[in-house]
Amino acid sequence: LCHAKHCTIYDFAHSGFATGMPIDLSSLPPICDACILSKQTKMSLLKVREEQCADCRLRIVHVNLMEHPDTVSIAGNKYIMDVIDSFSSYSWSIPLASKSNAFPALQAW
Repeated sequence: LCHAKHCTIYDFAHSGFATGMPIDLSSLPPICDACILSKQTKMSLLKVREEQCADCRLRIVHVNLMEHPDTVSIAGNKYIMDVIDSFSSYSWSIPLASKSNAFPALQAW
């Protein structure tokens, strides 16, 4: 799950609700690595879509191939290929066991 922000803990400590809990309010707490990772997002396609916009479905598609080295599915898939339609923004995610399966999977799609 998560932890509270430092300003929430500061307000909680000053309200008198926390007793028996030592809190050092003289400095900000260190930056949490998990918080930094949770705020990361994947790059948006908006800049690309402003330059070119498809006038019908599946005229322009964007393909993104991602590897998840720490996570392997039960079926042995280590890669995910995302296909995004520029016109409708509909997306498909295709699990892949290896990079070499990407082109045949795209052809079959």
